[in-house]
Formats: sequence, structure tokens, C-alpha cells
Amino acid sequence: MIGQRALLAIALACGAIAGTIYYASLQRVSIVVAAHALDADKAIAADDVALRELPPDAVPEGALHSTDQAIGRVPRAPHWPGQIILGPALAAGAAAFHSGLVPPAGQRAVAIPVTPSQAMGGALMAGAHVDVIAVPVIGRAPAGRVTELVAANVTVLDVRGEAGGPFVPIGQGRGAAVSLDRLGSVVVALAPVDELRVADRIATSTFVLVFIPIPE
Repeated sequence: MIGQRALLAIALACGAIAGTIYYASLQRVSIVVAAHALDADKAIAADDVALRELPPDAVPEGALHSTDQAIGRVPRAPHWPGQIILGPALAAGAAAFHSGLVPPAGQRAVAIPVTPSQAMGGALMAGAHVDVIAVPVIGRAPAGRVTELVAANVTVLDVRGEAGGPFVPIGQGRGAAVSLDRLGSVVVALAPVDELRVADRIATSTFVLVFIPIPE
């Protein structure tokens, strides 16, 4: 039979284990999160970030633990409010495009001039896939040129306004300022084999962008 001392030792051990588990469950680690929506082309300011307490096992690798580690750096991609900010997700300088996207290796970024009616009513967003169709302009295009598909299934890298800056639809955007700019161009990633053909059509054609749904 188990003696009283052995039972006491077992009880003390169980109590120690339970205490350790309870203590661990109370532990919290400070991590940096986005205080509101962050753009990929603006350096982070003090009021852009906040601290949140999480259990250690809920903290992802690379999470920042001090707001000083984030202030002055630039997100590589937009962040939503409350998103945990990771060190590798920040850069020293702004991304080339407002979206934070870059052309895949071996491809080029080209701006396609469009109006809202030629680009899904202006509803296109970075990351979408589109076909680029060139429609010849009478009097500018060579005789006999027909409507043609000049680039198939390309990725939208950014959407720009007529003034050349990032296009922000009315009612969206960071802060109180709202852009009233009109859609001016859509930046797409093209293979080198397509870039010359698209560039040649810019002066003689109008473009229509056709949205391609991507299966989930």
C-alpha cells in the first residue's frame, strides 16, 4: 500500500504541475498591431500602431514587441486594423506601388490607360487578374487593324488616378482626407514578350480590361 508520505508527495507534485499550468495560462506578451488600416506607401507613425497582450503560444514568429521597432518603417503591403505587425513585413522605404505588390520574377510593370467604363466601372483592385483587349481608334490605328487580345490573364499590381497618384475610391482611404481623383490607369504585370505589343497599341488604341474570376 502507498504510504502517507508517498501520497503527500504525489499531491504536492500534482499541485506544482497545476500551479505551473495556471501560471503559464496567465502569462501575456506585448505585441505590436496596426491601430487602423495601414497603407503600403506611408511610413508608420506613433499613432498608427498599438500594443496588444497575447499568450506566448499565440504570438507568431517575427512579431514585434515594441512600437519603436515599427515607427518610421513602411509596410510592404496594406494592413487591416488589429493585424499583428511582423518584422519581415516592414521595409525601410516605400513599396513601388500603393498595393505593395511587385511584378513576378521575369515580368515587367506597365501602366494601361483606361477610364472607369473600360475597367469594370473602376471596381478593379490590386491582385485581380484581367485580360487586356486593345480596340483600334479610327484615324489613329493602321488600316486593317482589328480588336485584339494583347495580354491574357495578367495580374493587376496597382490602380492609379488621373493625377498619377494611387487611386482611392470615394469613401475609402486612410484618414479623413478622401481622394476625388478619377481612375486614370491600371498597372499590370506583363511578360517581356507582351510589353512591346502593348506599348505599340497605347498611341493607337483604347483598352478594355476583362476581369477573370479566380477559383477558390
